[in-house]
Amino acid sequence: MIIPEDLYKEICRVMPIPCIDLLVSDSTGRVLLIKRKKEPAAGQWWFPGGRIHFGETRAATAVRKLNEECGLEAISVEELGTYDVILEACEVGVATHGITTVFHMPVRTSFVRLEDQSLAADWRTLREWQRAELHPFVEKCLNLFPG
Repeated sequence: MIIPEDLYKEICRVMPIPCIDLLVSDSTGRVLLIKRKKEPAAGQWWFPGGRIHFGETRAATAVRKLNEECGLEAISVEELGTYDVILEACEVGVATHGITTVFHMPVRTSFVRLEDQSLAADWRTLREWQRAELHPFVEKCLNLFPG
């Protein structure tokens, strides 16, 4: 469901947006991050994920977003926690406030089919990601990785 841009800007000005973020891992223990094309966090490595649709559960959103953004299917879906993510400036012209639930989603294959919302995808070990320059929220969530 596409929300008209003017309406979405107004929603962002007055309330938090319910989202999910996906900590995706492959059979070798590597973690997938994508480089975001659009705000918020444009140009940064982030988790696949996005907004929850009206009437959709958070777990169903996780399954949908993994397929839409990466072309992947999860072996399982494990909820790791829910967090506030407040990002300062973005294309809507104000800070954004997301309430996001992070899910661990192991997958069998590491072949990623990116949608046009992302610039790149990369699989790295936790140690390799920890050496990268990442947003503090992404760093925090990588520490939740159960593998």
